[in-house]
Amino acid sequence: MYSVLDIETTGGKYDEEGITEIAIYRFDGDNIVDQFSSLINPDIEIQPFVVKLTGINKKMLHKAPKFFEVAKRIVEITDNSILVAHNAEFDYRILQTEFRRLSFSFERKTLCTVNLSRILLPEQPSFNLGKLVRNLGIPFTNEHRAHGDAKVTLKLFQLLLEKDIK
Repeated sequence: MYSVLDIETTGGKYDEEGITEIAIYRFDGDNIVDQFSSLINPDIEIQPFVVKLTGINKKMLHKAPKFFEVAKRIVEITDNSILVAHNAEFDYRILQTEFRRLSFSFERKTLCTVNLSRILLPEQPSFNLGKLVRNLGIPFTNEHRAHGDAKVTLKLFQLLLEKDIK
């Protein structure tokens, strides 16, 4: 079982970032069996370049749940699964940081589609998510939003699984 995810953050200093949006697709290798997507109010300022990149601003997050309000759902949807993300080290670190702030340990195995793409698609000129999927002909909408990035990461992961089987 896999939990394909993407996280958008406030930006800022290492380990001081907060999550502004998360999307997770639980994937059994064939189908999406569960999904979760939410804006999250980090209670800290969002860096201006992040607002420009994602379109997520303070006003949008005003009534969004705080991380502690969605933490249980994140634990449930990722339970007994491998976390899959494009640059998984970043997303996993951010999740662990948020759970650590709640005095909770969050441990999952991870699989990075950047690393997997470098192995299975070494001929690609770029491993940036947007450039990579466009080069592969995978449609990409809602770039730099968690649900759009997670969905296209899932499509990329499916392609990589098929390629690995061959």
